[in-house]
Amino acid sequence: MKNLKSLGLILLFTAGLLGACDDKIPEPKNPLVADAGAEQELTMNSVTLLDGSQSVNATGKPVSYKWELMEKPEGAEVETSSMDKVAVEFSANKIGEYVFKLTVTYQSWTATDTVKLKVIAGGASKLEAKAGNDKEVALGNKVQLDGSESVNELGGAMQFTWEILQKPEGSIAEIRFTDDAVANFQPDKAGKYLIKLTVKAQSSVSFDLVEVTANTPTGGAQDPILISEDILADRILENIHVEKSQLFDYLVTKNVKVEAKLTVKPGVRIAFEAGSKLTIATDGTLIADNKLAETPIIFQGKTTDRGFWGGILIESGSEKNMLWGTEIRDAGQLGAALKLTPNAKATVFSSKIYHNTKLGVILEDNANFLEFKQNEVYDNTDGPLAIPAEKISAISSINTLRDGNIKVSPGRIDDGQEHIWPNFTSQYDVLEELLVTAGSTWAASDGAHINMANDKAIRIIQGSKIILFGLDGKPVIIEGMTKARGAWRGIYLDNSKGKVSNIFKAEIRHAGSNATSGQEAASLKIGANGSLTVSKTLFDQGKGNGLDATSNGISLVFDLNTIQNHDGHPIVVSTNLVESLDYTTAMENNGKPEVAVDGLIPIAVDGREVIWKGFYGGTSYVIKGLGKNLLIHSGMRLKQGVRIKMQPGSRIDVQDANGRLGYLHLEGGNGAPVVIQGTDETAGSWYGITYSTTHAQNVIRNARIFHGGKTMANNFSAAITVDNVPQGTLTVEKTVIGKSGQHGIAVAKSSNGALKTSELTFEGIPGNNLHIW
Repeated sequence: MKNLKSLGLILLFTAGLLGACDDKIPEPKNPLVADAGAEQELTMNSVTLLDGSQSVNATGKPVSYKWELMEKPEGAEVETSSMDKVAVEFSANKIGEYVFKLTVTYQSWTATDTVKLKVIAGGASKLEAKAGNDKEVALGNKVQLDGSESVNELGGAMQFTWEILQKPEGSIAEIRFTDDAVANFQPDKAGKYLIKLTVKAQSSVSFDLVEVTANTPTGGAQDPILISEDILADRILENIHVEKSQLFDYLVTKNVKVEAKLTVKPGVRIAFEAGSKLTIATDGTLIADNKLAETPIIFQGKTTDRGFWGGILIESGSEKNMLWGTEIRDAGQLGAALKLTPNAKATVFSSKIYHNTKLGVILEDNANFLEFKQNEVYDNTDGPLAIPAEKISAISSINTLRDGNIKVSPGRIDDGQEHIWPNFTSQYDVLEELLVTAGSTWAASDGAHINMANDKAIRIIQGSKIILFGLDGKPVIIEGMTKARGAWRGIYLDNSKGKVSNIFKAEIRHAGSNATSGQEAASLKIGANGSLTVSKTLFDQGKGNGLDATSNGISLVFDLNTIQNHDGHPIVVSTNLVESLDYTTAMENNGKPEVAVDGLIPIAVDGREVIWKGFYGGTSYVIKGLGKNLLIHSGMRLKQGVRIKMQPGSRIDVQDANGRLGYLHLEGGNGAPVVIQGTDETAGSWYGITYSTTHAQNVIRNARIFHGGKTMANNFSAAITVDNVPQGTLTVEKTVIGKSGQHGIAVAKSSNGALKTSELTFEGIPGNNLHIW
């Protein structure tokens, strides 16, 4: 079925030799060789190419192509692109063999070839080449070929190959970077260029075609109008080439400053020479207002190289500045394609800002978007946007921001208003400390992703609040920009002035580079009078503690959270906040695996019982901090499974204070005792428990008391002491007392009936199990 490509040339050469030996006029030989390509196999409904580009015309002249479907399975439906091009896209919905005939024609000569395509069972290919949409350009402009939207669900890297299958006669244009996802070429002849993209992944191959039409300005009225001077009087730029929208209407040849009203009509295409920029001065106005999608206003480079021209700089504070239905591309020498300086204002609506170096948009501090909505900012080398923290809420969530992160600087929010950061494809890079103050609210939408710069903090102070509200599968994420443990400082909240902050379904990582307040670093630090609810949130990979809440006046709800992979304690709280910690809090793989409880504040609550529930995973409390003793002035109950660790030289005292009759009730269960022990597990490392009240709820049941009874000069010691001045009483049942420094339980002889015991076990007691003095 295949013909040799050189056959036509051989025939011509042979004809010449014969002619030299024979006086007869030689019969003209066909210079054409048709080549319909190699046999292919594909799955149903997938797309392949019939490629006739290897056909030969020995004269070197262009030929015309015609494809015909000769055979197909009965009932099959076939889809093809135009059948009169060198390459044709093909797909079919039924298995079997399909035969196509290619006829190439030059003058009166024709040549044919056939090719068989075998369609087999299977789903559509998971590899799909996408070469982009057909386009028209002005001759001389570079054309970008972009295959980056190609789909690969097979895994592994994609290999790209670009080739020109057909081009105008005499063209020597070639594609640059033929094996990159993004390539380019510069048409050198007017006409149509048919380009093939081949994408390979693993053993699969996919193809796509894109057609580029290059048009040449014919001179006169079709040439662009030059703009080479500053615009000092009101001016309207009309659409000159209405029927040929690919042509430049205007060409800006140098830096131009607008000091009047510049109105740009729908459909206008403005090109800029290399390095030039358009400045809308403080007394100027730019109105580029086009509400019809089919007639965009385009600001672009004279050539389509990224970063070819400067961009648009708006210094004007006019509320009439408008970019609606515009495209800004090929710029970036200002640091962005569009830049608003301090006090500038503009509305940007339904516009595209893409294919620029640096950023798409820069909004400097004290500049304002009156509206920024339904825009697409993408394919800019350093990201879509740089913006102050306080201005992000002016960016509508129905913008498309992608290809890089949003740069946030400066980071101060202090206007007393609510500021919601939407969730975009782009993440936020916060480059400075994020300070929310003066009664302001900072909120992040579900799915928002915030990256904090090194050693920077988030501070919520002076009656302000934070709201992080995630959803299942779309948590709010705050983490370090470098993704390293301890990359940034963490979140600090204080002086809420009655406003309750809320963190729900969030993920907070990489905090703890340094302390936000006090001596120890923490992922979340609550200062004096801070008010916060935290639920279903993950704290991960912190260099310090997880939660730190030891200041005065804190209001805290802490439910269903997970704290893991912190170098310090998962939680550090004062005694009055232990009850705010949920039993189901998960704490895993932390360097200091206990919940640290600062005993500086005595347990003294009127009208109710304080209950410590412990944690389902068995995490212990450790009493430490400014106060390492546990002082109990009102009722306290330790539920089954609770574990408490005491620092060396510390004590637990149950006392009568300010008219309160305190008690301590250890309510262990079978198989889940209450355990109180020393941190270093050394006999006699801490003083033990002293009961100095006569409350009936002074009960130790199903408990384990270890390492108490620290020895004292000229006095006795015991793991548990029932005092006589003031008088104490205690019931102890089903309890193990072990590894005391001296005695097990001590009680005064004069305190008749003060101690009731049953089913006690003593282990490693060097003195008396029950010492009576």
